[in-house]
Amino acid sequence: MGRKVADFPMNELRDYNPELINKPDNFDQFWYREKTRLENVMPHFSVDWRDYPVPTAEVADIVLESFDTTPLKGLFIKPKELTECPVIVSFHGYTGSRGLAADYLKWLNLGVAVISFDVRGQGSSPDYARYANGSRIPGWMLKGIDAHSDYYYTNVYRDIMLQLNWIRSKNFPVKATKVGAMGASQGGALALVAAGLDGHMDFVVSDWPFIAHFERALEVALTGPYMEIINYFKWNDPLYKKENEVMRTLGYIDSVHFCSAITCSVLMAVGLEDSTTPPSTVFAAYNHISSSDKHIEVYPQFTHEGNPFHEEKKIEFVATQLQV
Repeated sequence: MGRKVADFPMNELRDYNPELINKPDNFDQFWYREKTRLENVMPHFSVDWRDYPVPTAEVADIVLESFDTTPLKGLFIKPKELTECPVIVSFHGYTGSRGLAADYLKWLNLGVAVISFDVRGQGSSPDYARYANGSRIPGWMLKGIDAHSDYYYTNVYRDIMLQLNWIRSKNFPVKATKVGAMGASQGGALALVAAGLDGHMDFVVSDWPFIAHFERALEVALTGPYMEIINYFKWNDPLYKKENEVMRTLGYIDSVHFCSAITCSVLMAVGLEDSTTPPSTVFAAYNHISSSDKHIEVYPQFTHEGNPFHEEKKIEFVATQLQV
């Protein structure tokens, strides 16, 4: 099935459940402490409703002030006049953005609202955090790489916890009757992390997640953001003297390390010709998810790309979850 570009054959992928040798001993304690520190923080926010031409939709521009005052720019779209409904938290891919209201209209037909934020430093959200190191490599993977508590994605995960706090608060524009997380690539990883950190997510849709199983990804990925780390070693540390320190930082944010805490329904997808988020890294995440209600769609000839066939599967999955 498929060409299995630079990765395991399908029978090995199905059973690929690697030992988490890079998961820090204090991983759970670290994130419990971060969650506890933020759980009573109610961020400042603004909601500016647009004059939107679709009569069945209401659309708002959101600004949410995060823990370090970084203003996270968001988009909220809901079925007109509904005051309570299910909410999908949508996470975008690396270098992407929250998208346009038109991207989410299909979910309104199911009676679902969608909230999507630009990840800090990406889209139109700035990043007010200060990072101790510089780098010759463009991108976000190396910001703060020398210290896990100050690392870029540690801050992103803090943002997500605050976003979820707000979504479940009385200050959110609707009462969320269910909350689901959804995304692809970087967004797929953030959906898994959100579910693992939150502990109360109702469902997750994660397409070909990035930030997954770094030990394997750094060996076989040929394109995309993982290459920032490969090139960091090439140009900053050619003898890999700091490899252990780098891997320790990445161990705190690897989405696979959050998967054992996921017990809700999960739909995932993978393309067997994906050299950006290699199939083995996706299956590593999938096989570590604790939920008994999980499924992964395998697309033999798809690379790291949009998949219209899978969009139909996602609509069917979400519709089913709303009936539970």
